[in-house]
Amino acid sequence: MKNTILAVSAALAISACSTTNQLPELSGFEKLTGSEIQALLPGNSLRGTDKTGSYVIYYSSADTMKIDYTTSKRRRHDTGTWRVSGDRYCRQWNELGKGRERCVSFFRRGNTIHWVRNNEVTDRSVLENGNPAGL
Repeated sequence: MKNTILAVSAALAISACSTTNQLPELSGFEKLTGSEIQALLPGNSLRGTDKTGSYVIYYSSADTMKIDYTTSKRRRHDTGTWRVSGDRYCRQWNELGKGRERCVSFFRRGNTIHWVRNNEVTDRSVLENGNPAGL
């Protein structure tokens, strides 16, 4: 009985330690705080990929953004808003994503930023100074 209790306690302790930070693809990355996200994005761009395509997002101000999004079928442009909620980045496009807000955590290593939602890396992007895509 004592061994069973110890085994269950150990299993619970291990599962409690399994956070997003321990995803193998986040090795060497640091989670950004809300204030770091807020300072990083305005006036800069993220060039990246998700499961269906590639994109460039230009953050024209502290709450607005523009995107050039390309999939194997088509290229789309959209505008939207973004905000920080706690330590999470939240964005909402006017048309893309059916206009729903989506929030993720940002993990950074150098200029590389991985987007994490539900303990999964959903996007991989690179921070670019300014608006090199001319959005």
